[in-house]
Amino acid sequence: MLRYVTFSLFLALALPVLAAPVTEIRVVGSERVEAETIRSYLPFKVGESFDEAQTGAVVRSLFATGLFANVELAQDPSGAVTVQVVENPLVNRVVFEGNKEVNRERLEEITQLKPRAIYSPAKVQADVQALQAAYRARGRFTTQVNAQLIQRDQNRVDVIYAIKEGEKTRIADISFVGNRKFSDSDLSAVIATKTSAWWRFLSSNDAYDPTRLEVDRDLLRRFYLQRGYADVQVTSAVAELSRDRKDFVITYTIFEGPQYDFGTVNMALQAEAEGLDMASLQPVVTLKPGELFDAKRVDDTTDKLIDALGSRGFAFLDVKPSYQKNEAERRVDITYAITPGPRVYVNRINIEGNTRTRDNVIRRELRLAEGDAFSSEKVKRSQDRLTYLGYFEKAEIARAETDQPDRMDLNVKVKEQSTGEFNIGAGYSTYDGLLTTANVRERNFLGRGQEVGIDYALSQRQQNFNLSFTEPYFMGQPLAVGGDVFNTRTDYQDESGYDTAVNGGAFRLGFPLDEFTRNDVRLGLKETKIEGIGSNANRFVRMEKLDRTALSLANTWAYDTRDSILNPTRGVRVAATGEYAGFGLDTSYLRGNLNGAYTYSIWEDWALTVGGRLGVIEPLGDDLPIYEHFMGGGQDMLRGFEYGGIGPRDRATNDALGGKYLVGHTVDLVFPISNALNELGVRGVLFTDGGMVTEFDRQSSAIIDDQTYRITAGAGLNWRSPIGPLRLQLGVPLVKAEGDREQIFSFAVGTRF
Repeated sequence: MLRYVTFSLFLALALPVLAAPVTEIRVVGSERVEAETIRSYLPFKVGESFDEAQTGAVVRSLFATGLFANVELAQDPSGAVTVQVVENPLVNRVVFEGNKEVNRERLEEITQLKPRAIYSPAKVQADVQALQAAYRARGRFTTQVNAQLIQRDQNRVDVIYAIKEGEKTRIADISFVGNRKFSDSDLSAVIATKTSAWWRFLSSNDAYDPTRLEVDRDLLRRFYLQRGYADVQVTSAVAELSRDRKDFVITYTIFEGPQYDFGTVNMALQAEAEGLDMASLQPVVTLKPGELFDAKRVDDTTDKLIDALGSRGFAFLDVKPSYQKNEAERRVDITYAITPGPRVYVNRINIEGNTRTRDNVIRRELRLAEGDAFSSEKVKRSQDRLTYLGYFEKAEIARAETDQPDRMDLNVKVKEQSTGEFNIGAGYSTYDGLLTTANVRERNFLGRGQEVGIDYALSQRQQNFNLSFTEPYFMGQPLAVGGDVFNTRTDYQDESGYDTAVNGGAFRLGFPLDEFTRNDVRLGLKETKIEGIGSNANRFVRMEKLDRTALSLANTWAYDTRDSILNPTRGVRVAATGEYAGFGLDTSYLRGNLNGAYTYSIWEDWALTVGGRLGVIEPLGDDLPIYEHFMGGGQDMLRGFEYGGIGPRDRATNDALGGKYLVGHTVDLVFPISNALNELGVRGVLFTDGGMVTEFDRQSSAIIDDQTYRITAGAGLNWRSPIGPLRLQLGVPLVKAEGDREQIFSFAVGTRF
């Protein structure tokens, strides 16, 4: 009897936890969400067993969708399961109140909740934190944000973010503790955070931002590591708010430690790599024992080794430097461990950020396609090619893992910039009088990568017009086809008693020879008329034919490894052009031009460019037209002089005649001025130019040909402004000759159109 009672009691206790079969699934309370969608989250179907232990997991999974404010699950004795839900309301509108320092458009970008989105408390909390962070970044550290809800009909709500903007908290002082080798002023120049000053009104770096302190710690650490301090530690960065809660005092505590030199520098292959000659990699490693330790040089060498391995066909080898410090001898031994990695292929290439530029314009610049073996070198080259286009302010290619270990996605992220330019110039000289120029150019017409340009210049003596078009990928092939139509009229009546009118056109064809080399061919036809010759014309003009026609064929070979066409930071460009004019017409000559420039990054954001040019023209007929001679000066050759401001000229009239030979050089140093201006896209430039034009085609004592090599120097600003690139330059002649025409100031501004 006792055994029977015990078994009955056990059965009665066990029955409630046994899974009961489901006879029906009811969904109650759903209005916008389909009942079938809710059923898809359930781990059981009609006819299957329902275990009450699953209830918690089901409720959590439905809550995770963000669609519901409440979820309840129950099974009645008949086996029917009821899912009772309360849907989160729809957002009717999002309102910001109290914002004066940050406009509504910017706040809308920051917040997640949008009209017609699903409301959830978690999103509101995230928005509040994002809004407070945005104000902190602007120095308003005490800003308070409160979210308020207004219920509307049809399960809708208005979300109101009430903002109480705090006073702008500034940085009163920045101090450093523990720095013995470098002064406070040296370290202040390193960090991004700055003390408040009236001239920093365009910057937010003088406002307290906790995240910026972490950036500063890293900047300080890298500063010391680049100068041999391998033990450096930035132990703390503390910000203390003043009693009136208006200013912060920031203190960085640093342990410098001793300086170290490089010890032994080795490479170690961790596994067999068939065909790899380690000796061929040795020139890449330029670190020498006894040199001052520099962590940046170690990282740069790592990148160079990866690139070198990729160029030798070993794109799947990884390079990792290891450090071994010898504290007694103050040396750091470096070993570059070269480890074979798995062979990986490109799965998908995703393009983001191009609102205007078409995908195919971007894809044709990539050196990797879907299905290709991954190569870090080709990724780097693809990124350079995208930057070189000049269509994008930023172009980055990032790797992303997939569910297949031998496949990876490439995410191409671009940020478009103005590709239309409207360059204008103005000036005055005793030769040209008032001068205005305009240049309208679109390098990415309709997002197709086509280039359209209109050039116009008007002065008291000249009027130029040129229309050009280029299709860089004709018929889907890397074949650039383009044409030009031009008209130029020049009035020399006041100076020399004649006018010129030039009309013509040209056809262009270009194609790549390899990754960095291309060839361009140009066939041009032009008619030049000399009109209105007056009594003041110089003798050389009176000797000219009044009407000449020239048919010319030019070929340009160019080698270009620069990372950007507009603002290069590294690379080489060399171009050689040979031109023949003749073909039985009355103008015949041979012309040669050679141009070269080398750009080198001497420091982070500091780029040095050294360039040179050489030009020669020789007549094949009786004489060379005066207008075919090289003219010296101008913004493109010799800043500080006008175009045609140097070179042979008529002794009596001081008219520029030009020369058969041209030589020149230029040196540009582009550098950041300050962190504030750097954020705005402003760079400084220091330059020195040199050049000479000599030997007019006809020998005469009436010609002044001072063969002095002119030199100028100057400074300027390059600004990537909201309306486009702006360049302002001041050039001063250091070496000049009598009769030269100077132009101290020049500028050009670009804009979107």
